[in-house]
Amino acid sequence: MKLKKIIKSAAGGLCGTVLTVSVFAAELPVDLELALGVDVSGSIDEEEARLQRDGYIKAFRHPRVWEAVRHGRRGRIAVVYYEWAGFGHNKTIAKWALIDSRESALAFADQLTKEEPETASRTAIASAIDFGASYFDDNGFKGTRRVIDISGDD
Repeated sequence: MKLKKIIKSAAGGLCGTVLTVSVFAAELPVDLELALGVDVSGSIDEEEARLQRDGYIKAFRHPRVWEAVRHGRRGRIAVVYYEWAGFGHNKTIAKWALIDSRESALAFADQLTKEEPETASRTAIASAIDFGASYFDDNGFKGTRRVIDISGDD
């Protein structure tokens, strides 16, 4: 009986320690938290959707992007990529990733190549912005700036 209490107490203490450590680890300082929201609504055809995605792939593969990140105060950013259309149509393509090197930027670009963009009907830009804003909660990073970059057509 006494042994059970000791084990429970020790386990509780360990859980508290792990939780505390994970809270501190969850706030990695970065220069920028960047949410990339890309329009795949009905006004975007498959060719335009592919063009947008390819632009981001090329950007994260470009040495100037890596150099820009490297020359930031902390030398790292966090980025997530999602596609949006009508109300409730928001799809995460690449989850939050730390970009702090050529290799991490290339890995993020590779995540964007895993599947083809899918267009959907309607347009709800306010929903896309709200979705992007919610991404910053508990994402594991603490940026000096938070940016939602929404792309689309007119």
